[in-house]
Amino acid sequence: MPNTTTPLTHDELVRLIAARAAQHWSWDAKSELIHLLADILGDYDAAYDLVEETGRKLLVAAEEGHP
Repeated sequence: MPNTTTPLTHDELVRLIAARAAQHWSWDAKSELIHLLADILGDYDAAYDLVEETGRKLLVAAEEGHP
């Protein structure tokens, strides 16, 4: 995670939002984060796909015992 005292780059911000959305069990919260990400990326489908891909990666890492 980047130092929060410095501004995030575009890519860091996108990854952070995707990770937070992927971690949410609440569909309402996840949906809002996907819409925010879509505003940043300019493409809802790309935002949704990124969140799903990030979720899969987080799940694999958790199953392998990695943080």
